[in-house]
Amino acid sequence: MDVHDVLSRLQGVKGGGGQWSARCPAHDDKRQSLSISQGKDGQVLLKCHAGCTVESITSALGIEVKDLFQKQERPHVIATYTYPTGAQKLRYSDKHFSWRHPDGKGGWVYNRKGVPHSLYVAGDLSGVVFVVEGEKDADNLHKLGYDAVSGEDGASPGKWRKEYTEQLKGRPVVIFQDNDQVGKDYAQETASALSKVCPMVKVLDLKQAWPKLPEKGDVSDLIAQFGPEKAVEMITALIDQTPLWTPAPDTKGRKAKAASSFGEDNTSFLWFPYLPIGDYTVMMADGGTGKTVLCCGIAAAVSRGKHLPGEEFDGEGQNVLMISAEDSGEILKKRLSLSGADLNRVFILDRSDSLGMSFSDGYEEFADTVKAYKPALVIIDPWHNYLGDRVDMNRANAIRPVFQQLSNLAKVCDCAMILVSHVNKRAQGENANYAATGSNDLTNAARSAVRVIFDEMDEDCRIMVHTKTNYAAYGQSVKYRIVDGGVKWEGFSDVTRQTLEAAARRKSTPWEVMQKTEERENANNALVEALESAANQFQPTRFSYEEFKREHGDLIFGGLQPKRALDAVRDRLTEDGFFLKTGIQVKKNGDKGNGFMVQRIDAALPEQVPIGT
Repeated sequence: MDVHDVLSRLQGVKGGGGQWSARCPAHDDKRQSLSISQGKDGQVLLKCHAGCTVESITSALGIEVKDLFQKQERPHVIATYTYPTGAQKLRYSDKHFSWRHPDGKGGWVYNRKGVPHSLYVAGDLSGVVFVVEGEKDADNLHKLGYDAVSGEDGASPGKWRKEYTEQLKGRPVVIFQDNDQVGKDYAQETASALSKVCPMVKVLDLKQAWPKLPEKGDVSDLIAQFGPEKAVEMITALIDQTPLWTPAPDTKGRKAKAASSFGEDNTSFLWFPYLPIGDYTVMMADGGTGKTVLCCGIAAAVSRGKHLPGEEFDGEGQNVLMISAEDSGEILKKRLSLSGADLNRVFILDRSDSLGMSFSDGYEEFADTVKAYKPALVIIDPWHNYLGDRVDMNRANAIRPVFQQLSNLAKVCDCAMILVSHVNKRAQGENANYAATGSNDLTNAARSAVRVIFDEMDEDCRIMVHTKTNYAAYGQSVKYRIVDGGVKWEGFSDVTRQTLEAAARRKSTPWEVMQKTEERENANNALVEALESAANQFQPTRFSYEEFKREHGDLIFGGLQPKRALDAVRDRLTEDGFFLKTGIQVKKNGDKGNGFMVQRIDAALPEQVPIGT
């Protein structure tokens, strides 16, 4: 049984990217307290934040605990491609790839950090060089006697690197385009780069030699279809009849790409679902909440590879870059240390060293600085100190291009960013994301945002509320405590974005809103119980509103108008197998008044019984 089999048995499933939440089947769960993820070897991991045991959860699902630990077949290496740098790319049976490079001690480091970019080379590059999309194609061409190369990451916009161009400088090249739009665009991008440094560039369209070439077909498909000898004849003839590549005529305006030329959206997270990789997250923090301490706590976990709240597994420690306009390096070091950071993996530009930095008019310097540290996370605290003097932070059309650049930088660096923002007087507005300083476009353009507030139930606790998410379901609100200047994670809170906004509308606190919500839920539960106990399976049971109050008390409708209270629980009754109709005239014992009817049903539609009077 895999994780998707388990998810299919649950209700209220949300999430993705390897992490889900759902209503726990072992208790009356209204808040999706169950976390689900998949561990090593495919085992399914379950955790109920309300305290239910794994045994009670599996029993409620109709399975056994051992079903969660049935091992899935692990992908195995089916090909190893060694690059001139010594790095190796491993191809697995499930078609995914991984990288490793020598550690200098006879072993391997399983990533490619710090390894220079290089083409994969099949041959000695002594003659005409054939450029293809993948290592498999390069090896197949080399078996036919050709020198062939391919890039590290397949074909998509921007995948042809300047290092590749430098490797082929001065050599004649022939480029094989795969039979899809991505392959054609990549071939043109490659030809454009090489035409500036190579004496001959040709782009081969394999459909000219094989008109029935399938969609996404490549040179390996041609070799497999016709055999080595025939393939050599076809390739030789195609090279002879293909003219030298020339750039397409310039056209005015910007060139749009076909939708088919883009890859899939495979957004991943540094901390699911709060910190997407390749984009920025806005952190709105009230004064005195300890926003910098929270940032140091997150940085500490990333630097050590420790999992953050809501995650299940540790990983490798990664670099963090902190750019602060408010704190000294000594203070940040102390806070990082108290939160358990690897101080050799967190790099700081403090209020002195970051003076004058700008991601608007000084973008190139800012971008070069970020790239130099290869961070998994960049923290900018606060963001508006680095906006630059010439940009009006309150004008959407002024700051939107700036944030586009920051988002692109995060994507290029394959990192997550936190833009810390002070909260202004608009924090009590009805949109929780409009609390940030400056134009609302800051959070409108963001794909994730969090709001940090005090916990009124515990003065030493703070709560990070997920207020915006475009890549996944909302995450639970995270509680943390500041202990001796460091962060101690305290689980989760029931406060949500809706709680904050309801509090703003009612001019109350989030805890008053939650208390009212709980009271309403209790009233609804009592009403549902009374209705279901009064229902008959074979014919409708009718009540006037006044009669129902006489039987169950004046508060049975929770202080609401009866029809409004009944309509509010209609969906719950339907889920439980009951039919409810409100706003009818009820006549009983000579009295006539407004009321309702309720009936227990076995099918999706109620028994057709005339209501009458």
